[in-house]
Amino acid sequence: MEFRPLELSDRVTWARLLAVCFDRSPAQMESLLAWLHAGFPLVTMGAWDGETLVAQYNCRLLELRVPGVADPVPAGMGLNMAVDPAYRGRGLLDRVATPVHEIIAERGCVAGVGFSSTGGLAVTRASRSYAYDVLGQMVSTVVPVTRPRRAEPLTLTDTWPSGPIALAAGDDRLVRYAVTPASLHHRFAEHPFRRYAYATRERGGVVDGLVVYRRVTLRGVPAASLLAAYGEDLPDLLGRWAAALGAIGLHLVHLVTSPASPLRDAAAAIGPRVVVPFSRNPYHLITRALQPDTPPILFDLVRWDCTGGDIL
Repeated sequence: MEFRPLELSDRVTWARLLAVCFDRSPAQMESLLAWLHAGFPLVTMGAWDGETLVAQYNCRLLELRVPGVADPVPAGMGLNMAVDPAYRGRGLLDRVATPVHEIIAERGCVAGVGFSSTGGLAVTRASRSYAYDVLGQMVSTVVPVTRPRRAEPLTLTDTWPSGPIALAAGDDRLVRYAVTPASLHHRFAEHPFRRYAYATRERGGVVDGLVVYRRVTLRGVPAASLLAAYGEDLPDLLGRWAAALGAIGLHLVHLVTSPASPLRDAAAAIGPRVVVPFSRNPYHLITRALQPDTPPILFDLVRWDCTGGDIL
C-alpha cells in the first residue's frame, strides 16, 4: 500500500472512488474535484493499492469568525472521507486522515470542523485517531408562508447578482464560517451540478441583502429550501423573500441550521416554525482541536451559527 498526497491530475481515479462511495457518477465527482481545487486550498492524502486509489481524505482550508478574536481564525473542514468497500475495516481512514491533520496543524489551523452524516458518525466514533467531538445535530425546520406579505418583495433570480455586493457581518457572539462575496459566488454560482436561486435586496445600487435557496418538493408540495441569508435585519429580509415566494406559488420553506442560528430565529417572519425529523441521514456538527490553545467555544454547539449552505 502506498500513501501520498492527491493532485488534480489524479482526478479520474479519485472521482471513481468518490462515485462508488457517494453514489454519484464519476463525471459528477470529477467536476466536483475541479470545482474544489478552483475555489479552496486543499490538503489531501490517498492510499493506493497499485494503480487503484482505495482511500482518500482531504481538508479544505478556511477561516472562522470567533467571538472575542479580532482576526479570522484558520481551520480545516474535512471533506468526502472515502474508503473503497472492499478495503474497509483495515484502518485506512486513520492512515489517510492523520497526516492531513498534522499538515494543517503545522500550517496554523486551530481546529478541524465540519459536518458528518449519521453513517459518518459511526466511523468517527470507531476511529482511534480521527478524534472528532460530535457537538450535536443540525435542526430541520419547516415554515409555512403565512405571515402578512411585505410591501416590497425581494427580486427573485436564477443568476448571481451582477452588481456590487456589500453584506453586513453576522452575529459577533457566535462562531461562523467567514465568507466574502467572492467565496459565496464560488460556493453557489459555480457549483458544477447543483443549481441555486437567489433573492436580492438592493439599496443605492448595491446588493446589501442576499438569500440563497433551491426550489424543491416536500411530500409532493412545491417549496423552497433556504440555504443561507446575508445582510442586516434578517427578519425583514426573509419576510420580503417570503412575499416574493408567495407571488410565484411557493408557500412552504425548509431550512437546516445549528440550534442557535439567527437564520432559524428570523424564519419566524415567514410563519410558524415546526421542527421536523430529517427524511434522510441528519447532519451533525463535529470539531477537533489541533492546537493547545484551540478556543473552547468551538466545542459548544449553542455558540455556532451555521446553515445548510455551509455543508459542502
